[in-house]
Amino acid sequence: MAQHRAQQAQPLERVAEVRDLGHVYRNGDEMVVALRGIEFQVGVGERLAIMGRSGSGKTTLLRILAALETATRGFVAVGGQEVTAFTRRQRELYRRRTVGYVWEEPESGLLAGLTTLQNVLVPMLGEGRARGGRLTSALEILAAMKLSSRIGDRAGQLTPAETQRLALAVALANRPRLLLADELTAGLEWPAARELLTDLDAVLSRTDTAAIIVTHDTRLQAFVDRAIAIRDGSMRAEL
Repeated sequence: MAQHRAQQAQPLERVAEVRDLGHVYRNGDEMVVALRGIEFQVGVGERLAIMGRSGSGKTTLLRILAALETATRGFVAVGGQEVTAFTRRQRELYRRRTVGYVWEEPESGLLAGLTTLQNVLVPMLGEGRARGGRLTSALEILAAMKLSSRIGDRAGQLTPAETQRLALAVALANRPRLLLADELTAGLEWPAARELLTDLDAVLSRTDTAAIIVTHDTRLQAFVDRAIAIRDGSMRAEL
């Protein structure tokens, strides 16, 4: 990844921009401030880690970037699209074509009864690609995620590390401009997590896909270009 950082010395074309982002939600009779004054940018192909403890607002921020929640205030743009102004239909197309999302519980984004190959093919349906092209692309991403030997196995039969790899393959199936991943290394032993991050970096480098990864694992800093600390919903520092 150090080589990747060196190559990114020049200013990058912007793929994501967040300005003065704030979010408040109701918890019973109480109003909770989840995010306040969040601002950052991400360039094409750049990797950004957003680090903080549980409850710091990391996942809320990721869900807003994925158009799964609508911010109370502020500006969010990804791939030249203003996320905060989307209609319901635009949100669906955005999540299919512009961003890929990996849940903290990676199995949440998978269909347990389908094979690994079928899971990767599902996001490609309805995108106007020929069947042969879809199959080739699916096999390529599964190979990159080291799942070629499991293409006929159902998602529910995979190990935790393989489940995380499949979730990434599904999120990257349509070559999104931005990957959003929640706690990628959670639940994995560090050797398996390190190998996963190394393989993911190779895939992202080939496609110029940017990535925002929220995590509490400080070891992940070695695999990204920048890291931002967030606490109690506010940005504290760039690490």
